[in-house]
Amino acid sequence: VIIPRSILFTFKMKLSIALIASLTGVGAFLPSSSIINQPAAATTATSLNQYGSLGFETNGLYSRQEEESMRTQDEVAGYLSETRQPNTVIRKNLGTSVLISGFRPEDPAATEVLDFLNNEESVHFPFTKIVAHVEDMKMAKKRLIGRNARYTGLLDKLDFSEGSAFPTVEQLAGMSSWVAHVVGGDMSKLADIADAAEKADSVKNVAILVSGATSVGGDALKEAEELLKGRVSTFAYTLMVVPEWNDEPEASCAFGLVNVTDVADAPFREGESFSRVESLRILTECLAIDKAAGKCVVANAAKEANSLENNLIQGMREIGFTRLEEIEHMVTLGAKGYNDRMAAEKDGSAWEKAPEETEEEKAISAKTKEEQLVLKRQQRDDASRYKDVSALATEWAKREFLRKNLKRRIMIKEDEFIEVVWERAMFEADLKYRTMLGQSVDEVGERAQFKVDQEEKKAEAYKVEQERWNKMQYEELEPPQETTITLGR
Repeated sequence: VIIPRSILFTFKMKLSIALIASLTGVGAFLPSSSIINQPAAATTATSLNQYGSLGFETNGLYSRQEEESMRTQDEVAGYLSETRQPNTVIRKNLGTSVLISGFRPEDPAATEVLDFLNNEESVHFPFTKIVAHVEDMKMAKKRLIGRNARYTGLLDKLDFSEGSAFPTVEQLAGMSSWVAHVVGGDMSKLADIADAAEKADSVKNVAILVSGATSVGGDALKEAEELLKGRVSTFAYTLMVVPEWNDEPEASCAFGLVNVTDVADAPFREGESFSRVESLRILTECLAIDKAAGKCVVANAAKEANSLENNLIQGMREIGFTRLEEIEHMVTLGAKGYNDRMAAEKDGSAWEKAPEETEEEKAISAKTKEEQLVLKRQQRDDASRYKDVSALATEWAKREFLRKNLKRRIMIKEDEFIEVVWERAMFEADLKYRTMLGQSVDEVGERAQFKVDQEEKKAEAYKVEQERWNKMQYEELEPPQETTITLGR
């Protein structure tokens, strides 16, 4: 018998999905009757044994290194929740005008930095005037004034000044902020920037990006910080140093920010690079972040999955940090802040030492901590599941809108239709999600129960509305009309 290739492919896909589902902890969504009541295991990993027999031995499913990695992730998540600030404080003297310099119009960086400063979602940037200081104004206008500048409103704000690499004091007049770019890791240019900004009375904030600084050593970085501290008195500054740029998109990997005082002799490895877009995002946000004032940092990409920087960035994005909050945390605390906190907790220097616990108290404390870690992981899994189901629900609702609209025109918009059918969409998406994971689904029974539940909700809503109408007074239904009659002369 010859079986068509499409049937074989479908069978293999279902088998693969079922196997993957069994290995990724989807037993958390099985009916409660299949869960065996067991105490929390001695590992932070959610043990598959608690979900019943899977038909094979599950002891030792995770290696010691994997368990340690998961424990670190949970500890990082707890640390981030405790240290998260309620609101990012924005500098009050950003002003309404900003000047950028050191960006060649033909390079993508020039357009990207303008987009960040003009981004409508960055409400912390109050700029109504953005000046691009260039060496060739004709070339700059040709490169930077395009369709995107017109559509985003940048054209109404953009102006140009022409001169050498850095603006003069006269060209800085009226500018409240300045974003300066130094290419080739030339740290000697910092003195020129500091002197020009110091003499310009209107400049209150300067953000400096030094790119291509692969060969810059730790001593040169410390000298740069001392130079800025010694010469600056009238404005706030932030200095960020990065190696050679690459073309990777923003937020494609984690990053680390280290104060220059903590930098070793060679802050960058040979051949190391950093995302151009990411460095511009960090720099422009630092221009607005109040706690970034006076900071001199080195930026490194953290592509290793088990690195502390990656755990911190991933944890912040899972918790819901905004990009502004994420950058503020890495600038002010970063990996060093976490390590200092862990060291303080270990030796007890963070607080006064409490009396030593008994063995029984230690056992209770360990169990409580274990349960908390398991709960946090469960909460992350639930959040991930809700995100996936919501995406499936949106797809279902859009298809349903299109199907009904083709049959008979619907007099409401798509987003309004999705809101109306959202509960049904989530139900359909949940069925599909569990089916994709290879879980058993009683589609007929669940649909019947869903219909009963909806009828009960409808009846309850009707009853509440009916009671509300019965309690209304006559005047509320039909307000009394004015009886005053005005007679003409």
